[in-house]
Amino acid sequence: MAMDYFQVNLPKEFLPAINELEGSTVEAKIKLSLAIGLFVGKQVTLAKAAELAGKSLGEFIDVLRSKAIPWMEYTEEHIKDDWDTVQKLSKENRDHNE
Repeated sequence: MAMDYFQVNLPKEFLPAINELEGSTVEAKIKLSLAIGLFVGKQVTLAKAAELAGKSLGEFIDVLRSKAIPWMEYTEEHIKDDWDTVQKLSKENRDHNE
């Protein structure tokens, strides 16, 4: 699917910071930075952020890891499911050892 584009003009004061970003071109650096920001702000999914950054899902996850940005959400529901599983396994282990 083809993307539509728009142009943005930024003050030159941004250039030193942009040059520090990861990427081979200014455009790639800004796309990656915006995609990360949108993902962290929960405005786009992980897959959409990777697409916007022009990276594969694996590459985007690697970038997030390198910046110590969590890419997977661990919710209260996940904690409850894990706790239920631990309880079940503990009971099975006790029953087995009796």
